[in-house]
Amino acid sequence: MRILQANKFFYRRGGAEVVFLNTIKGLRTRGHEVIEFSMKRKENLPSDFSAYFIPTLPELTGTSLDGITALATFGHLFHSNEVIKKIRALSLATDPQVAHLHNVTHQLSASIFTTLKKLKIPIVLTVHDVQPMCPSHRMIVDHSVCERCFQHKYFNCVRYRCIDKSCTKSAAGALEMYYYWLRGIWKMVDKFICPSEFMLNKMVEWGFPKNKMVLVRNPAAVPEKYPSLGDCIVYLGRLHEEKGIKIFMQALPHLRQYPVIIAGNGPESVWVDNFIKQYSLTNVHRTGWVNNERWQQILHAARVMVVPSLFYENCSLTILEALSLGKIVVATDRGGNPELIKDGVTGFLAKPENVESLQQAIKKAMMLSPEEAKKIGENGRKYVKENHSEEEYYQKLEEVYQEVVKN
Repeated sequence: MRILQANKFFYRRGGAEVVFLNTIKGLRTRGHEVIEFSMKRKENLPSDFSAYFIPTLPELTGTSLDGITALATFGHLFHSNEVIKKIRALSLATDPQVAHLHNVTHQLSASIFTTLKKLKIPIVLTVHDVQPMCPSHRMIVDHSVCERCFQHKYFNCVRYRCIDKSCTKSAAGALEMYYYWLRGIWKMVDKFICPSEFMLNKMVEWGFPKNKMVLVRNPAAVPEKYPSLGDCIVYLGRLHEEKGIKIFMQALPHLRQYPVIIAGNGPESVWVDNFIKQYSLTNVHRTGWVNNERWQQILHAARVMVVPSLFYENCSLTILEALSLGKIVVATDRGGNPELIKDGVTGFLAKPENVESLQQAIKKAMMLSPEEAKKIGENGRKYVKENHSEEEYYQKLEEVYQEVVKN
């Protein structure tokens, strides 16, 4: 088949980009013709279709925009002549049979949906996060889960300044959501791919049609050789409060007997460094940002991988990768995590926002005998093999593509 794959970023930035780029590679391996559409950035990987990529646009979150740039960015959320022109030209040159969209809102504009629909190209969308329901993409306010925007009450985004604590950005995010609802943008999607039962059920709960939902779990490769157990407690990811880094740090003074590695940077980097100094946590090593090779080295050194997220995880690639390597995962009992972690079987679950619960779960995991730890690791590897195989992922994708093309 000729398949258009679109995502706002064309480099390994986060979980959505990893799935997007791996999907392109996997589909090509299976003989499909894949056409890429994204945004031009200096970090981009090579693409035969980069001439069709739209110019770089700033993000709505995490950036400081001047008045003119903010106005242009705001207008682009709803309509983009550049996106319309590029998508039309790309479609004319390649004639895709189906479009598979990933994270496209903001930079790729609502115009990507309206243009594809006018071109009569079926649309499949992977729901990588709660963006179709929440203007901030996170469903979290003041470090607690928030569903105040239920039933299109997006004004709450402005009320609580959910995007960068900015009234202007939050208003832009809320207006974008109202536009998608009133313009019927989401109705233009023929199938929503949900990587977890949690996300599928949440979408239906929020009013999306159940007959348009399909469960396709993120894939993960399981090495044939069982890796070594490792001896460290590891946190891999952004140092952001919603990721639970502060809860994790507050548990560490009670876990001084174990070596700890914290890999990643983020808004809470200085807070983390100060906490380590304040409590003289000489057992904690912070690496800062790491490349993929170093990431793998740290992951292999882990006995326990900690994922203390406060927000709704979907189908965490970090958890899947750790399970596939036989690591014991300690994660919060929230979002899609309980689908991956069966407490005491494939890892351990902790109560969200609860330092004591997280500390006890980590201690329980670290106190396992080598035989017990390996048993849980084997259970995790078995779960990934049976439920997240790459073969099943691509088979289900092909079935979805064929269904929307046929209909």
